[in-house]
Amino acid sequence: MALSCTLDQYVNDLRAITAKETDPVKITDLVAPLAKKFAQSRGWFRSEYRDCDAEQGFGVHMLHEEPNHDLAVFLVSWLPNRGTTPHNHKTWAVVVGMEGEEKEISYDRVDDGATPGYAHLKRGGEQVITAGEITRCYPEHIHSVWNVGKKVSMSLHTYGRHINYTGRSEFDVEHKREKPYVLKVAVEEHARAVPTNLVGGPNASA
Repeated sequence: MALSCTLDQYVNDLRAITAKETDPVKITDLVAPLAKKFAQSRGWFRSEYRDCDAEQGFGVHMLHEEPNHDLAVFLVSWLPNRGTTPHNHKTWAVVVGMEGEEKEISYDRVDDGATPGYAHLKRGGEQVITAGEITRCYPEHIHSVWNVGKKVSMSLHTYGRHINYTGRSEFDVEHKREKPYVLKVAVEEHARAVPTNLVGGPNASA
């Protein structure tokens, strides 16, 4: 197996997998090793991907999304001691650590979600993700992410759909509130994968 993987090859593999599978568990199991291979290739990496949004606390650099917003690939760079509120995704996700240390805290939802704006969460397990480690998320999985290191951390995030187009939520655990969650995303036009028919089809990376 080749040790390197281009963005075009990775996206074509994502297309092939999601054309055959619809179960988020099966999809993430197949995507995970490919995401790790792509994250470790680094031939696609650009220095500006380390840039973080000071207000948001992290930079979200889009590498690819399909015209309908499916199959979104991001590099996320995190300022030290900054991170996200608890949130869900409403789509599957595979995250690979690239640099630094990122703590993931999972939450269980106690209420039934029937009351708009209300959510009762219970803190669950946690783990620290470092370079080469993989975590998977499913549509209703709720977690937060925090850079617990002293330097900017980075991770590769692959989603079944662009996270600003899934109708997902963020949560205030203390006050038991839920509201829409939308991020500021830096669009990297130069990094987008080209259409499948220009790179040899869905098995181009084989």
